[in-house]
Amino acid sequence: MKIDNKTLNQILRTSLSNESLNLIVMPTEACNFRCVYCYEDFKLGRMEPRVVRGIKNLLTNRAPELRQLDLSWFGGEPLLALDVMEDVLEHVAQLVAAHPGLHHESNVTTNAWKLSRPVFERLLQLGVRTYQISFDGPRELHDKKRVRADGAPTFDRIWRNVEAMRAVDAPFHVILRVHVDRENDAAMPEFIDQLQGTFGADPRFEIFIRQLSRLGGPNDAELPILVGEAGQRRIEELRRRLRPDDGRSAASPPVPSTPNVCYAARANSYVVRADGRIGKCTVALDHPANQVGVLHENGELEITAARMLDWMRGLKSRNPVELFCPMLGLAESAPKTAVAS
Repeated sequence: MKIDNKTLNQILRTSLSNESLNLIVMPTEACNFRCVYCYEDFKLGRMEPRVVRGIKNLLTNRAPELRQLDLSWFGGEPLLALDVMEDVLEHVAQLVAAHPGLHHESNVTTNAWKLSRPVFERLLQLGVRTYQISFDGPRELHDKKRVRADGAPTFDRIWRNVEAMRAVDAPFHVILRVHVDRENDAAMPEFIDQLQGTFGADPRFEIFIRQLSRLGGPNDAELPILVGEAGQRRIEELRRRLRPDDGRSAASPPVPSTPNVCYAARANSYVVRADGRIGKCTVALDHPANQVGVLHENGELEITAARMLDWMRGLKSRNPVELFCPMLGLAESAPKTAVAS
């Protein structure tokens, strides 16, 4: 099915504009969690100082022409390198002050272990307004999957930190991402009620229910995922449990994107790895097709045109599948669901 011309024109405007830039920055690829379904290998740690300088120089070079700058903080666990985030965000604040036409938005995907109230308030001060935080069901089931690197449980501290966010009188947006699989399915109605009872009255909190996915991790074969149409029906059933007057339900990613178009399909969106490599997709991190360039210390982006065009092919074909997940079809070894949805 082809996309109509009006929608395509909107996609082209937002995806090809030099006035817009989306950087998905990995300030560290290390993590203090070892979630059983994780697909990352944690071989890279903190972002190298030369790469931090490269990001700041890139933004300085681009600021005069930019109107919209979206920074998405990803990992690993980005808050393990909070000082790197602060360094870049303070630089961005200076650029915004110097260029009144430049608008900046930041979001972070975090396990929330280190998201204490002082850290949260500091990030808000620096312009990080959107947060994605995951739960794998109630405590006894969550703590079987989202465990610390030393095997210790995580639910109670995450819950306390998220609860503390409610007391902060400021605009922000928290996406509470809930993973559903065959093991926690029976407990989900009660857990969703618990989430709504705690956060549902605050419109700053959004509950996003989705199936647990196999994304290329070493434990993929053992994951008790929901499958097929029956699995999708179960997710839709749980989403209907969300009361429309209590918070919001979500089906969209935290990363700024045109509807139905993955950030990776956009010409003006890049993943900046901790070692300076440039990719497009945050799931297929080390796939050869995802190595599209490198960021130099002077802020220059050196991009391999042929690989970049592969990711952008949906903008020409209008193929909804290629726009929704351009990693699909690039290689037989690509993840089945290489999209941060």
